[in-house]
Amino acid sequence: MGERSGELRPAAPVTRPASARPRAGPSGDDSAPPSTPELDAMERHLGLMATHVGAQARADPDLDGLLIVVGVPPGRGIDQGSFVRWPDGRADARTAAFETSMRAQGAWPALVVVEGRSTPADLTATLSQRGWTWLSSETVLWTRRAAPVPHLDPSLRLEAVTARSAAEHEDLERHIFGVPESSAAGRLAGTRRGIEDGTLRAFLLRSRGEAVAVARLSLREGMAALAGIGVTPGRRGEGLGGLITAICLRAGLALGRPLIWLSVDEHNDEALAVYDRLGFRPAFRWHRWLAPAPIQKE
Repeated sequence: MGERSGELRPAAPVTRPASARPRAGPSGDDSAPPSTPELDAMERHLGLMATHVGAQARADPDLDGLLIVVGVPPGRGIDQGSFVRWPDGRADARTAAFETSMRAQGAWPALVVVEGRSTPADLTATLSQRGWTWLSSETVLWTRRAAPVPHLDPSLRLEAVTARSAAEHEDLERHIFGVPESSAAGRLAGTRRGIEDGTLRAFLLRSRGEAVAVARLSLREGMAALAGIGVTPGRRGEGLGGLITAICLRAGLALGRPLIWLSVDEHNDEALAVYDRLGFRPAFRWHRWLAPAPIQKE
C-alpha cells in the first residue's frame, strides 16, 4: 500500500474483475435482505468455516445429508454437525443416530441449531430432553454495501498472507484469541490449504513493520465471510479493527460475492458497535449444543 495525504492507497490501480456482480440483492436493491437460497448458502458456509482451521467436512447420507464437520484430530472443539434438516417427528431418532455416528469417529457430538431454519421445530427440546447442554450463541450479520475505509496512521500496511507467511498470521491470531498452542499445526495446515485452493484470503495489518491485526475472508458456497478479526491487546481502541474489517468487506464485494456476512458473539458489544457502523444487519441466530458425556461401562 502506498501513502498519499495520510490515506491508505493501493500501489497500483484497482479494477473490478469481469466476474464481479452488482453489489445488490436479487431485486437489485443493496438493502434487500438475504433470499432463502442466500440464507441456505450462509448456513452451509458457517459449517464449512472450520475447514480453514484444520477441520474436514463431508455430507453423511445416512443422516439425511447432514453436513458433518470433524476436527483433526477429533475432539478439539470443532467437531459438529450443521445445516440440520431432519423430518418432522424424527428429532429423537436422528439425534440418537448422530450421537452414535460421531462417537464412533472418536468425536464428542455437537450440533449447530439455527433459529427458524433447523428442522424439525422441536429439535432444541429434544436435545434438552436427551441431556444435551447449550454451549453458546452467536448472531450472523450481513451487508451488501462497501463501507468507507477510515483514514488512520499512514504508516499502516495491509499485507495479504501467503503460504509462506501463514505461520506468522496463525501465531498472532492464536495470541489474540487465546487459542492453545496444541492446535497450531492443524490450524496452520488449514490456513495454508485454504490459501492455496482459493477458498481463503488472510490478512495482516502492520504498523511500522509490526503485525498488529489479523482477519480472514472465507470464500465458499458463492459467499464471502469475515472471520478471525482481531487486534493485539496493546493496540485496541485505535480503530484498527474497523479498518481491517472495512478493507476485507470491500475485497469480498470486489470479488463478486452478493453479500458479506460474519458471525459474532451476541454479548460482544464492542464488535457489534463496529459492525453496526459498517452497515451490518442480523440474518439469523445460531446455537451450539453439546451431547452428554458417554455412559461409562463397568
